[in-house]
Amino acid sequence: MAPTDEVLLTQYKTGDGRAFRSLVDRYTAPLYNLALRFLRDPMEAENVTQETFLRVVSALDRVRLDIPFKPYLFQVAVNLCRDLARKKHPMLFSDLGGASRREDGADGTDASEAIEDGAVPLWERVQDEELRAQLHTAIDGLPPIYQVVITLRYAEEFSYEEIAQTLDLPLNTVRTHLRRAKNQLRLKLEKELNPVPSQGVLQTRTAEGGAK
Repeated sequence: MAPTDEVLLTQYKTGDGRAFRSLVDRYTAPLYNLALRFLRDPMEAENVTQETFLRVVSALDRVRLDIPFKPYLFQVAVNLCRDLARKKHPMLFSDLGGASRREDGADGTDASEAIEDGAVPLWERVQDEELRAQLHTAIDGLPPIYQVVITLRYAEEFSYEEIAQTLDLPLNTVRTHLRRAKNQLRLKLEKELNPVPSQGVLQTRTAEGGAK
């Protein structure tokens, strides 16, 4: 069994340089993918990934080992993405959420989130390779913040609370983002799997039906 993040951090703190390399190998791809979802720029995503590990190393004395390390690591990456987006892409930054951005009701709740979505949506049950490709294409078409919450929830298996911590968002806002993201994905996939015939096709079929 692979050692936990916390075990690797402990080993690194005691002088085992290979332990942190294991963490880098473990999280380079997920962090890069997350940054790419935010920034839509491969070079910027690579820079954010590298800077994330540098920031963690420089703050290692303050890293707590009694709580999960992964949400903290991803939070560092998200903050770097926000800083970069604020400087270079102010319009994009407005879509990336944050503590000052709420989509809850006036009382801090969203009635649509009071009931959990118990039914497993189609896109979560996709097995066929072609359908998986359609799913990834559909995800790429979502707004950046929706891509991020979907990635954290289903690729990284974060809890709602961990997503809220990582993105510095209210818990109900995270739920709202996830529900809206899933609804958009469902509609996109249903449209791909059940395309509406063009007007010309409909007219042809109508004519053929009338000729019989």
